[in-house]
Amino acid sequence: CEQLGLPGLVIHPGSHMGSGEEVGITRIAAALDEVHTRLPGYSVQVWLEVTAGQGAHLGYTFAQLGAMIGAAGEPERLGVCFDTAHAFAAGYELRTGEGYEATWREFDETLGLDRLKAIHLNDSKKDLGSRVDRHEHIGKGLLGLEPFRLLLNDPRFRGIPMTLETEKSKDLVEDKENLAVLRSLVA
Repeated sequence: CEQLGLPGLVIHPGSHMGSGEEVGITRIAAALDEVHTRLPGYSVQVWLEVTAGQGAHLGYTFAQLGAMIGAAGEPERLGVCFDTAHAFAAGYELRTGEGYEATWREFDETLGLDRLKAIHLNDSKKDLGSRVDRHEHIGKGLLGLEPFRLLLNDPRFRGIPMTLETEKSKDLVEDKENLAVLRSLVA
């Protein structure tokens, strides 16, 4: 990433592998410190992705991500990637204006909006709080269109890179369809 001039690398934080969340968070922070120690002076950041929390995976709450960042020796080298399907499956309501605002208020209070570096746009095949990571095409899952309408018209997120992670075919026709749907939501 550094050689390519990219600002960040998105990763899922990892799993506690049965050792418990607190131990897992400490281990993830130590791993991030190891990366930073081995790559001194690099400007590329690691962007921790919000996860669905499937199995023993960590990073499904903003508090967990905040704990990882807070325990790291160089927190300025860390950012966050928000994934719509993961956050929804983790229990963050995005389908209503009230739920959407509550989610982003908690994000800001826990992590700070300045730490948001990227957004993954995915609908979800699984319901709110299911903690199951299954992406769906935009508007065809349990999130529906409203969260994407809110997100794409929210001035706080102008300039934040947004990426589709929906299922792909060789001709990318689904990406074209998903982009057309997203573009139709912009006011």
